[in-house]
Amino acid sequence: MEKANILIVDDEKDICKALNILLTKEGHAVKEAYNGEEAVERIVKENFDIIMTDIKMGKMDGFEVLRQSQKISPDTSVIMMTAFASVGSAVEAMRAGASDYITKPFINDEIRLTIRRILQSRDLQMENQILRQELSQRHEAFANIIGNSEPMQKVFTFMEKVIPNKSNILITGESGTGKGLVAQAIHEAGPRKGKPFISINCGAIPENLLESELFGHKKGSFTSANEDKKGLITMASGGTLFLDEISELPQALQVKLLHVIQTKELTPVGDTRIISVDIRIIAATNADLMQRVKEGRFREDLYYRLNVIEIRMPALRERRDDIPVLIKHYLAISAKEAEKCVKDIDYEAMQALLAYDWPGNIRELRNTIERATVLADGEMITIHDLPDKFRTLDIEGVSTSSLRQALDEFEREYIRRSMTENKGNKETTASTLGIDLATLYRKLKKLRIETA
Repeated sequence: MEKANILIVDDEKDICKALNILLTKEGHAVKEAYNGEEAVERIVKENFDIIMTDIKMGKMDGFEVLRQSQKISPDTSVIMMTAFASVGSAVEAMRAGASDYITKPFINDEIRLTIRRILQSRDLQMENQILRQELSQRHEAFANIIGNSEPMQKVFTFMEKVIPNKSNILITGESGTGKGLVAQAIHEAGPRKGKPFISINCGAIPENLLESELFGHKKGSFTSANEDKKGLITMASGGTLFLDEISELPQALQVKLLHVIQTKELTPVGDTRIISVDIRIIAATNADLMQRVKEGRFREDLYYRLNVIEIRMPALRERRDDIPVLIKHYLAISAKEAEKCVKDIDYEAMQALLAYDWPGNIRELRNTIERATVLADGEMITIHDLPDKFRTLDIEGVSTSSLRQALDEFEREYIRRSMTENKGNKETTASTLGIDLATLYRKLKKLRIETA
């Protein structure tokens, strides 16, 4: 456990001494103040991680110590100490910004746990602050890629490493995982930003037209070639060429693409001119390219030329923690497009969405939320607004920890939104949520929801 600098404030010296001994044994640095005025003097002169103050003291009580601490050292956590009969005062202090309270007579284990919980919370807040700073410093191009889960953090970290260099990149992953967004983000965040980003789906264009699209052609080179045409590779020169579904590239064109990579030159169809090009190729596939190589359907030399650096996009079922955030994002977009006042999704529907395996990944999730938004009658999407397959899911089939984490994130956002709508009034928020005030306080603490 992290060691802390702690100030104990109580007009009963015996209590100060007892707490001092207990916390010193835990490795903390402990100071004592026997009244509020002395406490404030110490707070001015020294930085404390935690202040433990009695509520009922002489001229300056614990409430004033709390208020002064918030002014002088707003990052310091304050624990209120009170007799059991005065718990109501402690709750009032928590409304005023205290981190926690403990009742007299003290239970040593309770004190240790309270201190530990506060320090762990502070560590988490610091980590979140660092993460927010890192995210704010990240390339703006990352903004369209949504996800805070561990698998996505690995993707972000890998992207940052490959952005500055010129190596070709192969992005792998199931259909609908966001490979195109990653390709564009790498381009826009790198040294080729502002240069062309040309995208082509190798499986969407007939084979007899694909060569002309990629390499261009000379007027008269074939029946419908009525004028010279610049190919996409030439158009991408200086920038990035994104070849989606590269596994579908015909073998004859695999040879020509390999030549472009090796020589940085190409010849349009029906032409004798040699055109120099400077491109970075980012390819993407949902197929197992190495298996295609073994089957003789994809050139091994081209595979290694494209796969200098591989970025694997995780399937949505591998990053369930991101589902609530993605739902919130696409719900806002869908509601605006449909001109409907759908603001949220109920607990049962969220459970179903979290339990589903999403074979279509993010693309399927977006379509599902768009459909549900259109069908929703009120401000809330319910299980009845989702396709039938979501009503027959086995929730037990989902990892309990993943489901719990995702539901906690959903509950956290739900409470935050309610707090905002009720302007921070906890009594009104509790009433809106249909829970009592004590339950709300427990949830605020458990979910680490910061309140003003």
